[in-house]
Amino acid sequence: MEVEVKYSISDLDSIERKLKELGAVFVNEEIEEDYYFQHPCRDFMETDEALRIRKTHDLVELTYKGPKVSIKTKSRVEVNVRVDDANKARDILERLGFKVVYVVRKNRKKYRLGDNISISLDNVEGLGSFIEIELIAKEKDWGRAEEKIMGLARTLGLKGKPIIKSYLELLLEREKHYPGDRS
Repeated sequence: MEVEVKYSISDLDSIERKLKELGAVFVNEEIEEDYYFQHPCRDFMETDEALRIRKTHDLVELTYKGPKVSIKTKSRVEVNVRVDDANKARDILERLGFKVVYVVRKNRKKYRLGDNISISLDNVEGLGSFIEIELIAKEKDWGRAEEKIMGLARTLGLKGKPIIKSYLELLLEREKHYPGDRS
């Protein structure tokens, strides 16, 4: 179970300083390209699911994300598998009737805090800057994980309600375009 909060931020540098003060360890910085697919027989916007291929400099990953299970955080089942070739994986999906509906590009700085908290400082093309705080938990423990990451958000001085929409949803809303639209 992926338990995550996301906040729009205006000053990545001050958040990065706070993370370092808390002992967060810099992991890496990379460009990510996320290719989101639409299912040929059901609307992922309606079912609140996602299927994507993520490409970075040295990794290609196929990910399924299930429907969100919380109204406070972006908590959901996530299944990931590494693949050798993004183009071949995309070709397989397209031959099965899936269609790429959007590509999300971001510059991501990754930090780790403790054994299990991942923090990403993202500059998303077309959207701006965000922080994502994520914890992977067993399904039965997601409530405690949610409390833990919300506490870290408060410690970092993040204000307001977290954004529970994905970057894809935010970009589609901004453009007023939805996969499957016939217009």
